[in-house]
Amino acid sequence: MRVLSALLLISAVAAPVRGDTPVKTVLKSSFHLYYEGSVFEETCAVVPFRSETLHRCAYNRSDPLVLIIHGWTMNGLMEPWIFSLASALKVRLGRVNVLISDWRKLALQPYPIAAKNSRQVGRDVARLLKWLEEVAQLSMDDIHLIGYSLGAHVAGFAGSHFRGLRKVGRITGLDPAGPHFEGQPAFDRLSPDDAQFVDAIHTFTGSSIMPGVGIKQSVAHVDFYPNGGSFQPGCKMLDIYSNVFQYGLQGVPKTIKCAHERAVKLFTDSLINASQPIIGFRCRDDSTFNKGLCLDCKQMRCNMLGFDVRRERAGRSAKGLYLRTGPQAPYRVFHYQIKVLLKNLIEPVEASLSVSLNGTGGESPQLPIILHQESGGLKSFTSLLVVSSDLGRLSSVRLVWKGELVWSSWMRRVRNIMINGSDQDVEKTESMMCHISSRRLDRILFYTVYKLQYNVTVMQKKVVSQQRKKYKPRKTNIRNVPLLEQFGDLQSSTFASES
Repeated sequence: MRVLSALLLISAVAAPVRGDTPVKTVLKSSFHLYYEGSVFEETCAVVPFRSETLHRCAYNRSDPLVLIIHGWTMNGLMEPWIFSLASALKVRLGRVNVLISDWRKLALQPYPIAAKNSRQVGRDVARLLKWLEEVAQLSMDDIHLIGYSLGAHVAGFAGSHFRGLRKVGRITGLDPAGPHFEGQPAFDRLSPDDAQFVDAIHTFTGSSIMPGVGIKQSVAHVDFYPNGGSFQPGCKMLDIYSNVFQYGLQGVPKTIKCAHERAVKLFTDSLINASQPIIGFRCRDDSTFNKGLCLDCKQMRCNMLGFDVRRERAGRSAKGLYLRTGPQAPYRVFHYQIKVLLKNLIEPVEASLSVSLNGTGGESPQLPIILHQESGGLKSFTSLLVVSSDLGRLSSVRLVWKGELVWSSWMRRVRNIMINGSDQDVEKTESMMCHISSRRLDRILFYTVYKLQYNVTVMQKKVVSQQRKKYKPRKTNIRNVPLLEQFGDLQSSTFASES
């Protein structure tokens, strides 16, 4: 782990990037106007303080400006994502000037040096913007800086040169770099103070198992944490061994690039697949979100990730927005909440409950949920369910109980529960199953609640009748169980066993 941390250049004792470096009068960054479908060699260099380059590059003074800023580089090459993002911006916006910042000479350094250089590059960007404001009458409201990794902090440093009514319109940080910036004061990193509106997407902040390269703390007005922000689906950390074996030390960045660069791909996806918006929900943390407790859009508790984000000036103590995504584009998935209530258990329960949702648009695969509860008492479990396709209006829920369970005779039970709800009212359909043991009759009551667009609640109640020496189904009347009577008439049902 120490070797890997060193390779990732994550140092707990590294000095922050301070503003005590001398101001350079010569720009060490270059800026290139992107034409749709072009490669870097086909872009046109816009040189600050040389107005003729604006005419030569056909810079349109009436169009807004989007400036893309890359991050640290180990090979000195322009990454393909830059041109994918630039192309998506041109296609989506049409009339827009897309500039690409090139600071590879300062970025192709050991990471601590490149991180320190980011402030100087921010000054270069600020000089460019001030020059365009003077000679091209560029409005600060029409400026959007998009920075990836170290480039996110470059954008922040550039924005910090504008204050008051002249603040830059928007800054988007795509997995802003963490090493040398995590935990630092606002003036030493990207912060909400750097633009009229700042949004950030965190995709590789790391975990206790694997250190990350993205910053975990909130750095924007709106911070998105897809899949918890720690790692991303479709990115396999086990690939690091095969990549190192195949590519040597270059295999390490090749592995972490998948999760780190996912922020760029999510933002690009929001431009290409605008009709399939990715929704994030405001939540305390990812653990709470995994319980499905934050799927609510009331009072602006949700927002769209990416280009079409709703601008809001959340307080500094505002919670982040959490969501799940798929492993590849289009990344949008659909979130549901399931709730299971266990009551009056005689013995401990530890089992997995698989659920599939059936709607007018199709049926989801089996989605596992793990339950564990000691005997006795009342315990409610909530969990998040994610499906990749739109199921439409839900019509039924398919339940499969399997695993270690004290009732060994029903290791696997399957039940379809119909949902007769409407989009406006909360409706519920109740069903019952019976399990026969040698000493008692166990009744399990499931019922579901369909509520609005995102929420599906599945509850289970276990009712144990008095002990009996012999059970005869024909003489059993389920209405004799007092606890069941409060739920009203029960629909008859049949359960099928699966081998």
